[in-house]
Amino acid sequence: MHRSDYAERQLRIMQQIDEDHTLTQLANAWLDLAVGGAKIQEANLIFQDLSERYQSTSLLLNGKAVCCMQMGNFDEAETLLVEALNKA
Repeated sequence: MHRSDYAERQLRIMQQIDEDHTLTQLANAWLDLAVGGAKIQEANLIFQDLSERYQSTSLLLNGKAVCCMQMGNFDEAETLLVEALNKA
């Protein structure tokens, strides 16, 4: 849809309900990736935090890989994607 304005509005509603909920954190990370720029590092930190809190799932590894690609770290992204494939 490419409607980051709408996504941001929905995220604010989610944050009002429960800012620390896992789904809210995931939505925040993906919105940060869509916005880009300095927000990519914030998204990476969210994916890293969720990986430490729970475990590295394929979804979280894919998110971290997207962050790495956006930051130009393609070798690290490839490693994360291979790890995600091995978990599937």
